[in-house]
Amino acid sequence: MKHKRIYIISGAVLLFLAVFCTFLFIFLRAGKEFSVSLYYKNAAENNLDFEARIITHDENTTNLQVFNTVLTELKIGPKTNTSLAATFNDVEFETAILDETEKTAYVDLSPEFWNKSSVDKLFMKSSLVYTLTALGFIDNVVITSGGRGVDGFPLNRKNVLLNPDIASEKINYRSITLYFADSSMTCLCGEQRLLEVKQSLDTEYQLVEQLLKGPESADLVSPIPSGTKLINTTTENGICYVNLSSAFLNKTTGAGLTKLQVYSIVNSLTALDSVNSVQLYIEGQKVNETAGEVDISKELQRDESLIKQQN
Repeated sequence: MKHKRIYIISGAVLLFLAVFCTFLFIFLRAGKEFSVSLYYKNAAENNLDFEARIITHDENTTNLQVFNTVLTELKIGPKTNTSLAATFNDVEFETAILDETEKTAYVDLSPEFWNKSSVDKLFMKSSLVYTLTALGFIDNVVITSGGRGVDGFPLNRKNVLLNPDIASEKINYRSITLYFADSSMTCLCGEQRLLEVKQSLDTEYQLVEQLLKGPESADLVSPIPSGTKLINTTTENGICYVNLSSAFLNKTTGAGLTKLQVYSIVNSLTALDSVNSVQLYIEGQKVNETAGEVDISKELQRDESLIKQQN
């Protein structure tokens, strides 16, 4: 009787251990969840923003599987934040290769990429780079489209956009239009840029900084004299006060002010909602100089007649 009781107890213990091990095995094999940040265009603020997405994995999930899952989720578009817009729309991820040794992802986009505007292309590249480099096993992304190189070099968070100083969680970017002269210096043409808006500097200041760097397009030229420096900007009641160095007056060459030179600044700034007109200062002073019939000692408003009309 005693031996029988021992057998029963031993059997119960073995059964308990078997059940326990089964549940432990199931628990260990069960999917675990982790959060990834998917970056999209914020349609309301025209900047780059992110949405957290939960992804399930287990101990056998590889980095390549996570990489492919993240790309799939990125293509699906935002699910919870109504301010975010699907960045890629009709552009597909044709191929995706992960080189874990070099910590580099290679993504080939469908040829529809080339038909997008320069700003949309920047948002697509930024969305892809910021999403993938948020994963610990990717530092750089090489983007091609239809087999053609998009930039010719690996992209990362330091070089994908105009300004490298980027916040770790939320990036505030906005689309701006800068006006430069056409090659014949007869009119102004708009060139779009994606600008990081640093909270420590006014948007107007950063816009003029970009303007003074000159155009990216080979078909455009800057009418602003080389060597012109931006001292500061202040915006009050819709008037942007722009303080420039004396090189803006072009006295050394004797060329004098031109209308396109002045309105390259005025039209670029008045494209912002915050600016209705521009008052120019040279070395902190108003100056009695004219560009054509334009007196720059006075407050200047936008002049649409100088902008080349698109066909």
